[in-house]
Amino acid sequence: MVIDVHCHHGLSARKTDKGIARFSFEPDGAEGAPGYDGYFSPRLLRRPAWFFVRRWLGVPRSLGRGDELDARIERIHEQQWNDATGADRLVLLAFDEYRDNAGRVIGPVDRGRRYGSDLYASNSFVRSACAQRPDRYLLGASIHPYRTPDEGRMREMLEEVAAARAALVKWLPIHQNIDARDPRTIAFLRMAAEIRLPMLVHYGGEMSLSRQHMEFEHPGPMLQTLRELRRDGAMPTMIVAHAATPSFVWQSADGFRTLTDALLGEFADAPLYADISALAAFGRTTWLKRLARRRELHRKLLWGSDYAIPVMLRSFRRWLDRETYRRIAAASSWIQQDLLLKRALGFDECVFTRAAEILPIGS
Repeated sequence: MVIDVHCHHGLSARKTDKGIARFSFEPDGAEGAPGYDGYFSPRLLRRPAWFFVRRWLGVPRSLGRGDELDARIERIHEQQWNDATGADRLVLLAFDEYRDNAGRVIGPVDRGRRYGSDLYASNSFVRSACAQRPDRYLLGASIHPYRTPDEGRMREMLEEVAAARAALVKWLPIHQNIDARDPRTIAFLRMAAEIRLPMLVHYGGEMSLSRQHMEFEHPGPMLQTLRELRRDGAMPTMIVAHAATPSFVWQSADGFRTLTDALLGEFADAPLYADISALAAFGRTTWLKRLARRRELHRKLLWGSDYAIPVMLRSFRRWLDRETYRRIAAASSWIQQDLLLKRALGFDECVFTRAAEILPIGS
């Protein structure tokens, strides 16, 4: 079974739907913007990444946040997901809001604000999308570890999403403000291990959302936390998104090297993995080529697309024969293009099928 472990879902201004099954910790959707199950911040809509993604998706510039834009995005999502015929399952990712060190939520913010949320997609909303095609979609939950100081309540939240058949929990520390060495983070990871709920955590560079806490870019502190949890027999399955690569080749790759050394060294027989999502995107293509050549790493890699990030296929033209290039370019889905490209670059088939072995997806 081929699973895309990294597929984003989100809308610009989705009102809370009381008619769907709701998680107890999301009775009214966003805490920072009550009444919404999903939003894009004004700051996000002014970022260069949104300008380019909007153009590539064919979304008119005149459409601002609201129902009309969201209807267009939903049609695009449906087409892109349906046309990804090489993928058996897609993990659709929820995305929790930003919290400060005291656990206070900060909702959608405009340009000029240093801290806040650029993107929110409630677990309830994403679960409802998955329920429409349970044979096709898997819930990727997102719960900020600073949501509550009550460990009992946090366990209830984790157990609730696990009972809803969540495949994993997603974090983006440099945007959401998540310190791997914070006691709340460590307690969360310990609970995730007990519940057997994998983690998908983004380390390395970031281009789409605001980089608010670059002190959390490097995977080193998380590896230290995992080292301690493993010693206690309490390490969760951990997937490091984008293999901790920098956004551009001229930036420091120390995080990437630290992670790959750990994958092949002290964590070689531990449930630590990396996904190869977003590596066909602008700025990261060099890392995808390098990983394709490093076959000794393939058993520790998982496929992900990072949809709705487009594939920069032209960067790989000289690596592909003409027929293969045309076949990939003809695919109407960016997810399908991503899958075909990574297979053509020589990634072992285990990269595309291993997620079915490590995610709790049932039968």
